[in-house]
Formats: sequence, C-alpha cells, structure tokens
Amino acid sequence: MGGVAAGRARRYDADAIRYVLAATLPETSDSNFTWAGFVRHNNNELVATWGNLVNRVLTFATKHWNGRVPEPGSYREVDQALLGQIEGGFETVGALLEAVKLRGALGEALGLARAVNGYLEQAPWYGVIRKDREAAATTVYTALLAIDSLKVLLAPFVPFSSEKLHGILGYERPLFGRQEIGRYDEADRSHEALVYDGSGASGRWEPSRLTPGQRLELPVALFRKLDEVIVVEEQGRLVLDAV
Repeated sequence: MGGVAAGRARRYDADAIRYVLAATLPETSDSNFTWAGFVRHNNNELVATWGNLVNRVLTFATKHWNGRVPEPGSYREVDQALLGQIEGGFETVGALLEAVKLRGALGEALGLARAVNGYLEQAPWYGVIRKDREAAATTVYTALLAIDSLKVLLAPFVPFSSEKLHGILGYERPLFGRQEIGRYDEADRSHEALVYDGSGASGRWEPSRLTPGQRLELPVALFRKLDEVIVVEEQGRLVLDAV
C-alpha cells in the first residue's frame, strides 16, 4: 500500500497535496478526504484564488514597469486598509498555528488572498495605466506587498511554491534554509537524522518590506488546474487496489 500511495503522490504537486490535507484536517469536526474535494480545493482555491492573483499582478507589473517593482505614490485609504488587514494576519494566522489549528490558519490566510482580489476590483490599476500611471503604480505596489506577505503566511502549507514565488519577487537569498541528513556518533551507537540549517534563510514571520525598483522575474504558474476526470480515474484505481 505504501508503494501505491507514493505512486499517487508523484502524480500531483506536493503543495497541492499538502494544501488539501491541511484544508480537510479533522480538527473540531469530522472531515473526509475525497478526490472530488481534492480537485475542488486545488482548482477553486490554490489556482483560482491564490495562483491567478499572483500571476495577473506580476504579469502586469513586469509588463508596465520593465520588470521592476513600481514606485508607489501616496497611499489611499483603500491601500492602507488592505495592508492593515494583511499585517494583522501575522498575528491571527500565527496564533492559530501555535494552537495547532491548521485548518483554521489556512482558512484565515486564504481569506486574506480573497481580500486582495477584492481590493483589485475597487482600486485603480488595470484600466487607468495610461491616464493615471501613479495611481496604478500605487495599487500594484500595494498588491505586491500583500502577495509578498501572503507568501510567508501560506508558506507552512505550500512551502515549495512560496519558495518559487520568493525568487520571482526578486529575492536573492532563499526563503527557507537547507535540510540535510547528518550522521551522529554517540558512545554506544551511530545514527543519522534530518537536520535543518536556517543560517541562509531570509524568511521572517513579518509583513513584506518589498523595495520599489527591485527586479522581478517573469511569472510562472505556481499551480496547475486539475481535470475533473481525475475523480473517476482515482476512484477506479481504488477499486483495483482493493481487489
């Protein structure tokens, strides 16, 4: 059975699996994993809410500001409201993580991603780039700050895509440190252990300090949309595995 599970895991992105498991953990109420739910969480949340947000803001920024983080004008009330909401997320999400309420923490972080999408629906950017470039720059910079912060808030759940996004946002030092297998010799035995070296990591549990003018890499899709046919295929494999 272990080989079967490992084979399935290789068919899907590690972050998608981690995300859906966290989103369906049975913390205070029963919850069941289903392949229909896996596809739904992946497509409607990871791809539609988070991945598409990242892609459209970064694509717009790289196109209109020559691959650089734009210089904002004065913050408006709508900008300050969003950044205050994102900043508060470090306290609320952090407290839920400390209490090992992973599903709640993930829900809070995803709710903040939805708030950024809502902000972009009301703040001037896409339609005003030619007539009010400063207003558009302020909106895009605010959205990039929010995305940079959300990268950290979501990192406990989707670490690989957060690291990838970290590089796309122009950071040279990695978000995370390195994991390696170390050998330890004791008086009566020797053993190996997985250890983490965080000395080279730049990630901090704090709001973004993204610098205007920082170079941006061309965005790539962080997640892939899954076809509904997967539900039928995986259910068929479950039947075969049981035979």
